[in-house]
Amino acid sequence: ERPGGEILLFFRRRKGSMGNKISKSKQAKSTALITLSEAIEDGILDKKECAQLFQRYDKDNSGTIERCEIQNIVGDIMVAKGQDEKEVEEMIKLGGFAAFEQQLFNFFDKGDKDGKIDKEEFIANFPSYVSTLIKREVKSEEQAVITLQAALNDGSLDTNKCEQLFKRYDQDNSGNIERAEIKHIIGDILKAKGQDAKEVDEMLELGGFVHYEQQLFKIFDSGDKDGKIDKDEFTAKFPGYVAAIVDKVEMNDEKKNTDK
Repeated sequence: ERPGGEILLFFRRRKGSMGNKISKSKQAKSTALITLSEAIEDGILDKKECAQLFQRYDKDNSGTIERCEIQNIVGDIMVAKGQDEKEVEEMIKLGGFAAFEQQLFNFFDKGDKDGKIDKEEFIANFPSYVSTLIKREVKSEEQAVITLQAALNDGSLDTNKCEQLFKRYDQDNSGNIERAEIKHIIGDILKAKGQDAKEVDEMLELGGFVHYEQQLFKIFDSGDKDGKIDKDEFTAKFPGYVAAIVDKVEMNDEKKNTDK
């Protein structure tokens, strides 16, 4: 018999077991993202889907979702809304969604307030949370596009409006606009300029404006270069950015008239 054969067999079994767990975990995540993407799209989430989601988020199978597990819900929601998966994972590791996690936890644990979310609480509250998320998102986007349309017409944008826009783009309420969130600025600007909303959303999902995103990020984060856009940076630079877009459009219009 080969020396150490039993040990090798043990590790092979362990490796096979680990592989199955990783595979199941990836499958659960993929299913959760599909479920959430569809729910955010149509606002429908039934009890069966909620029960399946609960199993994904109750990582230790304790029958409840604890504070340390809720970050997985936040991460899945952000990815389902179109944010880059790797960037979201990095933000979770850095604790970048702490405020969002606290907000979400308070929403679910408003019944017995025992510091845990049980299956009944989750199934009862999660559909309404997703519905609220959709309404808030639509209202926020519509208002942002209207604000930008007015700004692109006259080239002006005051501090108050900039602060309202900042709240729209700081989607995780971290106090900063991260790289994963900047695409919403681009999307709103393009919609305000008259481009088809569905086409813009599709292009954003496909990463079609990555170069534009990088360019915009460099403009706003040109001060401390910390990889984030804080409120002061945004309110200081966004009006000038909008004015530059207006000037560029006017120059192009003048050129077209001259060429005629």
